[in-house]
Amino acid sequence: MKLIKSCITMAVCSLLTLPTFAADDAISKKQENKEVIDFYGKLNISLQATEEKGESFNELKSNASRVGVKGKYYLDNGLTAIYKLEWQVNVNDDSKDTLTARNQWVGVKGNFGELTVGRSDTTLKVSQGKFDLFNDYEGDLKHLFIGENRVADSITYKSPVFKHFQVLTSYIISDDHEADDPYSVGVFFGDLNLKKTDFFLSVAHDENMPVKFKGVDGGGDSISTTEPLANTRVTGMYQIGDLRLGAMFVDTEVVTTGKSETGYAANLSYKIGKVLTKVEYQEFAGADAISIGADYKLGKKTKVYAWYTDREGNIVKGNDGNFYKFSDAGKYFAIGMEQKF
Repeated sequence: MKLIKSCITMAVCSLLTLPTFAADDAISKKQENKEVIDFYGKLNISLQATEEKGESFNELKSNASRVGVKGKYYLDNGLTAIYKLEWQVNVNDDSKDTLTARNQWVGVKGNFGELTVGRSDTTLKVSQGKFDLFNDYEGDLKHLFIGENRVADSITYKSPVFKHFQVLTSYIISDDHEADDPYSVGVFFGDLNLKKTDFFLSVAHDENMPVKFKGVDGGGDSISTTEPLANTRVTGMYQIGDLRLGAMFVDTEVVTTGKSETGYAANLSYKIGKVLTKVEYQEFAGADAISIGADYKLGKKTKVYAWYTDREGNIVKGNDGNFYKFSDAGKYFAIGMEQKF
C-alpha cells in the first residue's frame, strides 16, 4: 500500500519538473503577471416540512449557501498560480457559526496539469460530477452513501485532458502518525459537467479514508468511532437532447471490521421549456431513498424549486459485534429559491 502511495507522490513531483515549451504556451506575453479575480456565491433557502422519528415540524433551511473568491495569476514560462477560498453561509441557524470552511486551496497549473494543496473534495467525491440531481438537499447522495468527503491537508493533482481522458489523485497527510495516510484516485472519461461532451464515465477509489460512525456496542451503550474505509465508486451519465440519464455503483468496506456494503443509484431529468423535472433512486446497505422534484428557471442565475424525498434508515451490524448507523429515516418536502451571483 505504501509503495502505491509513494509511486503517486513521485509521479506528481516528476511531472512538475517537466519543461514547458513555447509552442504549447496558451498564455501570451500580454497575459504574464496579470491577475484575474472572481467573487462568487449563491443563496439557496427553502421552507421544508420534515417528518423524522415520529415527529413532524417545519423549518427554514439554508441548503449549502456559500460565498467565495477564486483567482489566477499568470506567471512566466506558461505557468499560472491558482487559488480558491470558499465558505458555507449558514443564514438560518443561530447554533452554528455563520461561516464554515469549504474548499480552500492554492496551487499552480501548466502543461503538466494542475497541483493544489489545502482543503479539497477528494477525487472520489469529485468523480460524481453533476450526477446528483438533489445535491445539498435531503436527497443528497451523502445521506445514504459513504464517501462524500472534503478533507484538509490534501495534495491534489489533475492531469491534462487527453482525448477526453483525465487522471485525478488526492493524497492526504494524516493527523494520526500511527495510521496510513489516506489517498483517493480516479480516472475520468468525458466532461463531468456534460457541456463539452454528451457523456461522462468515472471510476474512483478511496483507501484508508477516515469516517465517523455512530451506533451502539454489544451491550447497548452508545458509541462513536472513526473507522478507515476502502471505497470504490463507478459513475456514468449520458445526455440525449433534453433528456439526461445517470447511474452509479458503490462498494464500501470498513477496514477495521471487514464489513462490506454495496449500493447503487439511478436518476433521470427532462427539460421542458424553463422547467427541469427530475427523479433519483438510491439504495445502500438495505436502505433506499427516492426523490422527485422540479426546478423552474426565472433567469440565468435564479430559480425556484420544489422536491420530495422519502428515505429509509438502517443500522448495520459489523464483524466486531457493534451496530453502526448508516442513515436516518425521514420524509421531506420543500419549496425554495436559489440566487447565484
